[in-house]
Amino acid sequence: MEKLVESPSKTEAKELLEEYLRRNYTVTLTGLCSVNYQGRTKSKLDRGERLVIVKQDNSLLVHGPENYQPKNWQPDTDQFNLRADKEELILESKRNNPEETVEIRFGEIEMLHITQLVDKSDLKIKGHEIDIHEAIEENPELVEEDLKIVEREKETDAGFIDVFARSKDNQLVVIEVKRNPDHNSVLQLGRYVDEIEEEYPGREIRGILVAPKCSDNVKEYLEKKNLEFVEVDMEDVIPSYESLDQSQAELNQFQADYET
Repeated sequence: MEKLVESPSKTEAKELLEEYLRRNYTVTLTGLCSVNYQGRTKSKLDRGERLVIVKQDNSLLVHGPENYQPKNWQPDTDQFNLRADKEELILESKRNNPEETVEIRFGEIEMLHITQLVDKSDLKIKGHEIDIHEAIEENPELVEEDLKIVEREKETDAGFIDVFARSKDNQLVVIEVKRNPDHNSVLQLGRYVDEIEEEYPGREIRGILVAPKCSDNVKEYLEKKNLEFVEVDMEDVIPSYESLDQSQAELNQFQADYET
């Protein structure tokens, strides 16, 4: 999936960012913006043309037109907040430990690009959410015995459900996949369940968060919301990389065709 939008309105950009920042996509914005940082220190960048990148691990980079180093960055973001009006799009990136906030105010947006990158050499080590999606689609019993897939990427007013399924007891099952789930993941899953309850009144609806790991706090929050957790082993998701190994030649396999 890839989206490229030139000169989006502030509202359009906000809606796209709300949808894709939480789904581990790489998002790139270019435009005229100012940047405020508050945390261990304080800093402010006056308005200028910049390139803003949010990577799939929620790291944030703000680049100017020169130099390889970012002018601002956040190695790991716990929460994104968005506001928009006719004048500005405000992207707020918060980190909990240590507590710090990067606030980016776009006055003009030239381009918004959304994609999902796959680095096969990195995939070999840890995998990505899309691999879990595909593994569930190919083998739904990774989640539950006799589970039947109804639809993948089911669209609702709250966003796209990763996997929509039906249990052997004819319950409708909403599945949200995360590499590193947090409290926002639970809230999003709850919103999806609410949407399906409205679409299918009278049906029993279950919500399942699927991830390779989950903190005790998030598990407790799931129980409080009457939602479930299923742990997947990434070795079951990505059992073999022989083909990748064969497709990547080692440097020592190449010999120089010249002498010095």
